[in-house]
Amino acid sequence: MRDIDIINKAVEDAQAVLRDYIQPGPRDSLDTLARMLEILDHQDVVAAQERLRKGYGRLRVVQ
Repeated sequence: MRDIDIINKAVEDAQAVLRDYIQPGPRDSLDTLARMLEILDHQDVVAAQERLRKGYGRLRVVQ
């Protein structure tokens, strides 16, 4: 899986957690935070973000 795909999946998963959180009814903010950290601090997400930040995933022009 490409780095951008890993990042996109993490964002989608985090958005799903937030959608659940804003639904009416009882909320557990600590559980929500734990779920967000589980997604965003996952080893492959952190590594992909670091590689992208360093420019390894940069697009280049091919002629």
